[in-house]
Amino acid sequence: MAPIILNCDLGEDESLEQTEQLLALIDAANIGCGFHAGSPEKTGASIELALKHKLRIGAHPGLPHAGGRGHILPTAKEFQHLLEQQFSSFQATAHALGTRAEYIKLHGSLYHAVETQPDLSAVYIHFLRQQVQPVAIFALAGGEFAQAAEAAGLSVVHEAFADRDYLPDGSLVPRVEQGAVLSQSEALERLASWQKNGKIPTRGGVPISLAADTLCVHGDSPDALELIRNIRTFLETHKIECSRSRFS
Repeated sequence: MAPIILNCDLGEDESLEQTEQLLALIDAANIGCGFHAGSPEKTGASIELALKHKLRIGAHPGLPHAGGRGHILPTAKEFQHLLEQQFSSFQATAHALGTRAEYIKLHGSLYHAVETQPDLSAVYIHFLRQQVQPVAIFALAGGEFAQAAEAAGLSVVHEAFADRDYLPDGSLVPRVEQGAVLSQSEALERLASWQKNGKIPTRGGVPISLAADTLCVHGDSPDALELIRNIRTFLETHKIECSRSRFS
């Protein structure tokens, strides 16, 4: 397995103490923009802590309601406004602290919507291409959006999930379904299988081949800190390097 970036969704409703504990274990921080969870103050504090740990910093915009998840998706125009509002807010905070977002990773429903909604995918790609400074994208490994973004000349970091169950088509089991979020033992067992043969076990189907540049653990997953520690130990034991260098 090639060097991998260990990332985490955070800067949301976890305590600042947990935020820093998570940051000490990862390579890239997907920090909430203060709309679906957290606050502008929490975003700023999380960026400061990420700088302290010399991490890659990414903006993590989401639907502007509690949890950032739901079946009601924005129109293309609403999505454009959401991206402009949340990313500009994040960048303003980051610039005030002497840094910027190197990448964007959509949160929750939006992350999955660009896989299946061509109008939203097109808006997202257009938005990213309009940025004065290049911004990379964290996108679902093997997904439709990653292919479309690469075809548009954008820098894509292919992402796999350590703590989520997969379906045979390479998408994630919806969070509303029981067992969608894996236990620590299940996550580590699956990581070992992936490291051994490059395949991810799926629910109700045969394992699928999956190549990824980065591995995500959600900061709000049960025992997230312990899981990330054990993943880091696993990667080190198997001499799988983690990467903290900047994106190309």
